[in-house]
Amino acid sequence: MSFARLRYMSNDTPTKPVLILGAGINGCCVARELVLNRVPVVLVDEADIATGATAKASRLIHGGLRYLEYGDFRLVAESLHERERLLKLAPQFVKPLKLHIPVTRRFGGLIQSGFRFLRLSRFSVGRWLAARLPSRSERGLMVVRMGLWFYDWISRSSLLPSHSLERIGETGTPSVDASKFYWLCSYYDAQMLYPERFALALLEDARQYATENDIEFRIFTHHGALFEDSKVAVRRVSDGDAVHSFEPSTIINATGAWGDLTLNDMDVETERLLGGTKGSHFITAHAGLRQAIGDGGIYAEATDGRLVFILPFGQSVLVGTTDERFTGPPGEAIASEEELQYLIGMTNDVIPGCALTRQDIDVHYSGVRPLPYVPSGRTGSIPRGHWIHTTSREGIPVDTLIGGKLTTCRAFGEEVADLVMGRLNVSRVRETRDRLVPGAEDFPDDIDQWCRDVAAETGYEPQQVQAVFQLLGTNSRESLTSSAERQSLPGTDIPMSFVDWSIKHEWVGSLGDMIERRLGLVLAPDLSLETICAVADRLCLSGVLCEADRDEEIEGCLTVLEKYYGIKVAVSTT
Repeated sequence: MSFARLRYMSNDTPTKPVLILGAGINGCCVARELVLNRVPVVLVDEADIATGATAKASRLIHGGLRYLEYGDFRLVAESLHERERLLKLAPQFVKPLKLHIPVTRRFGGLIQSGFRFLRLSRFSVGRWLAARLPSRSERGLMVVRMGLWFYDWISRSSLLPSHSLERIGETGTPSVDASKFYWLCSYYDAQMLYPERFALALLEDARQYATENDIEFRIFTHHGALFEDSKVAVRRVSDGDAVHSFEPSTIINATGAWGDLTLNDMDVETERLLGGTKGSHFITAHAGLRQAIGDGGIYAEATDGRLVFILPFGQSVLVGTTDERFTGPPGEAIASEEELQYLIGMTNDVIPGCALTRQDIDVHYSGVRPLPYVPSGRTGSIPRGHWIHTTSREGIPVDTLIGGKLTTCRAFGEEVADLVMGRLNVSRVRETRDRLVPGAEDFPDDIDQWCRDVAAETGYEPQQVQAVFQLLGTNSRESLTSSAERQSLPGTDIPMSFVDWSIKHEWVGSLGDMIERRLGLVLAPDLSLETICAVADRLCLSGVLCEADRDEEIEGCLTVLEKYYGIKVAVSTT
């Protein structure tokens, strides 16, 4: 713990809770920070935990190599330092990932990158010169290696190796097009396969502390907040019935890309704050592509200059992302055919031997980044940091969170919490800079052996323990000893007893919550109707879902899977 930041705590604990609107990663981080410092919290989301950009991300924990091109050293430094923390504090979710940048030219992009780095377009002479330069030039070896040198220097990582230069075709490198690329610049970042599970773990940390210290901490998913003067009524989305009413001390608008809409619903007048861009991805189980990239990933430049990732995702491959302006309702963002074809074309351009086609895409998804509103210009140049915009409603402060990303979520949550606690005259008594995320305690050096040991203790199969470990880390043992059932959910290695445990302990409100975010089944290439129905049956047994609503809930889940993920679940004829 960093004691330098801690101050003597007043004996007074706030009696009015902080209202946090939005249970995405930023809202969860703020909630955790506040509760750990004895500030009561009510967290409300009209959907589920981690439904927006959190679940639609590229699932990378990275320093933002391309941000160096825009001279944003502060953001890169913060991101790299937070990457280092997450590798230590959440090893169950965050794993090192080697990335390879294929390079064609030696000197390309020097002038264009220099203009962006020095921000010369701010000056009239710079704009005059920029207008006479080619709109883009492929980044060459010198530009890439210079960026990686800065990256290593800023990071000074004790956990990850420095960058290196590798030859095309060298053992352990991806099988990129040798007729086009001459070098591979390799470096390390990290990957988080299940950010939804990470968000749940943060809330679990807050819940445990709140329970042990008698601090109010309420989570309402699938609920909305209705504002009446200085009070808030929490109402179920399904029927509009009020379930809780209180007067908040302050309001945190952590609804991400929905932020302006939230302020409008609260009758708070302000300038437009957010102007999100849409990022689309797809997942493919194409065996040739998976073999071609090996254990690492590829960070490649497309023909239009956009940088795109080709990443390992279990036995599949994750490809993304696009960056298009989006003006519709954030929840309606869908990966377009144009975007998917763009990503397919880019992949084939880098690894032509795979001959990837539209039919090879198993799952696609799209989310809207909560970026600051910038009316014009290239989307890639929109700032990717985070900010807090403060206004008020009925004398109650309203803090709207702008920007932020998965890598820096803890730091953003800390910044917001410090602002709120200063306002409430509450001193910080707990830090998260060195606090393990639940499931990281006693983390094993040999995960396979740990799973075998737990299997021997509990009577489960090692592959069942492994499946739960991916979702819970070392807390798996507790969840697996809570039931005598040993069979797995059909089509998976996930024990049915863990399904029951998740329904009971993880704020589940719908079938979609389980399929999309608790069990990670939505990203599996072979999701079946039998699996979905089995989960629905467990929800009925638990009382979360009424038997009379079972078939309608399943039908609604299938509709969402097809519309937003491109998944057409096969209906068995047997």
